[in-house]
Amino acid sequence: MVKGFSSTATTRDVAARGQNTLRWPALTQASAAVLWRRLALAAILALSAVLNMGKLTSEGYGNTYFAATVKNMLTSWHNFFFASFDAGFVSVDKPPLGLWIQAASAKVFGFHGWSIMLPQAVAGVLSVALLYYLVRRASGPVAGLLAALTLALTPISVAVNHHNNLEGVLVLTMLLAAWAFMRAAETGRLPWLLLGAVLIGLGFNIKMLAAFLIVPACYLLYLVADPGRLWRRMIDLALATVVLLAVSLSWAVVVDLTPAGNRPYIGGSANNTVLDLIVGFNGASRLTGSDVDVGERGPLRLLQEPVVGQIGWLLPLVAVGLVAAIGRERPRLPLSRQQQALVLWGTWFVSQVVFFSIAGDWDLHYLAVLSPAVAALLGMGVLALWHDYRTPGWRGWLLPLTLAGTAALQTRVLSGYTDWVPWVQPAVVILSLVAVVGLVAVRLVSRPRGLRYSYPLAAVSIGLVALLLAPSLWSASATWYSVETRTPSAGPQAKRDRAASSQFVHDANPLLEYLQTNRGEATYLVASADRDFARYAILNTDDPLIAFGGFSGRDPVLSSERLAGLIDTGAVRYFLLESSSGKKNSVGSWIIRNCELLPKITWQPRTAARKKDANGMDQVLFDCGRSRES
Repeated sequence: MVKGFSSTATTRDVAARGQNTLRWPALTQASAAVLWRRLALAAILALSAVLNMGKLTSEGYGNTYFAATVKNMLTSWHNFFFASFDAGFVSVDKPPLGLWIQAASAKVFGFHGWSIMLPQAVAGVLSVALLYYLVRRASGPVAGLLAALTLALTPISVAVNHHNNLEGVLVLTMLLAAWAFMRAAETGRLPWLLLGAVLIGLGFNIKMLAAFLIVPACYLLYLVADPGRLWRRMIDLALATVVLLAVSLSWAVVVDLTPAGNRPYIGGSANNTVLDLIVGFNGASRLTGSDVDVGERGPLRLLQEPVVGQIGWLLPLVAVGLVAAIGRERPRLPLSRQQQALVLWGTWFVSQVVFFSIAGDWDLHYLAVLSPAVAALLGMGVLALWHDYRTPGWRGWLLPLTLAGTAALQTRVLSGYTDWVPWVQPAVVILSLVAVVGLVAVRLVSRPRGLRYSYPLAAVSIGLVALLLAPSLWSASATWYSVETRTPSAGPQAKRDRAASSQFVHDANPLLEYLQTNRGEATYLVASADRDFARYAILNTDDPLIAFGGFSGRDPVLSSERLAGLIDTGAVRYFLLESSSGKKNSVGSWIIRNCELLPKITWQPRTAARKKDANGMDQVLFDCGRSRES
């Protein structure tokens, strides 16, 4: 016998090894499933990171309006707090929190295009991970993985995460709020509810009323989760609303209470208040305005160009899947975790589909706030349709029919892009046909139970690959065709013509050279009503300037009295106007009457023969310093 081991110990060890051997297959199977899920999630997150962060430097400064604001925010705490677009005279037309985050990134990594886009890219990856967690806890890991993959491949989601527009960070904030409301609904605890209200309030300070689009879903979830305590929950929601409004309006109240002479003009507002900006330019005008770039209003807007290519590829599958998921479980109070999730994501989806169908003035990148609900419902809906397929009855036919209908929609959309990756449409048709025929055949032909499970599972997998193919290519295009643009989008249209941008840069550089050479002792390089030149000058020089028209070119940033004072003190000499500016406002008229118009040949010698610049506006430059000297 080996020293140190007794026969009793040896027997005990053998018995233990025998027990481990008997348990080993079950443990390995469970561990393998966990390992598979983790590897799949890791692969999805890696894919999201590549799409969101790949070629990030190719975006230039993205939305140069926001980029110029961030650069000026780094020059002083005053500009930082008030989110000043220029040297402290006019603010950006959005609240500051998202821009504060970008400014913090630029402070750490230096001011570059990629440093101000990095927070959105990171937020996009975190949103994918968080959505997986939220869907998995209600519907299981398979639904969670499908939801995460769908969000990672949603074209408009990738486009905004690869940009410095604010939707990427807003979506992450909204998902965090949804998580808090889920916990509040499950536990009935007020702190979770108040946390959700705080998070929506923070979202409001990123993109104002866009954050409130999830309020109906979150409030309804909390109300119906436990109707036995309805009155108490209504009181809780009243308290949460107070917190929500307090956090949402905190910055706005401070700014509006600050004397107008001690802060920038509120860009985009009609009366120099943030409150007017909230209810006006960023509020009612979004509903009542009209923007033909997003198509005609109506219930089918999201299934038509240009919207469908950004988020509409999977909408038929999502809609039918939602109905199937609701029908899987008879409503019973209190609601199960699965039913609570359906209330949240279903209300989020339906309310925002209605909004984007009727709202008149919005850009394509606004659709990113709809993408989490689309992705979550796809994961839950596919799982519900799969369960229906494996049970007798008419509902078992919904899965193949829905796959076929969704493929038909995609085929119609792709028919307009046959010159761009021409093999996509045939691939979608062939793979979808294989999936649908396989599913129908198994339903019609009696087969052993094992085959009845494995064959349709393979068919569904092929069908999902087919339906995710086009969105994947659209998403990849948002990364591959990265160019500097104010409104990001995905797909073939993302490959923009650089000619106009190059011509603008060509024209702007001679003007900058002239201003820097002749500025003299003036504090400000120029006062510009041309927003495009103002942004270019801010990003390409370290000279302060005044953007006295704001983003729209029409903001009354300077009064005639303040204008005269700036000229009398020598703070500013040159004023750049559009040819029609003087006819639209008193400041332009004052400049035309009191300052000297410079011949274009003196400051734009290379392009003086051209009547208009790259943006279709005839620029005129006035020298107000000569009249002062005389």
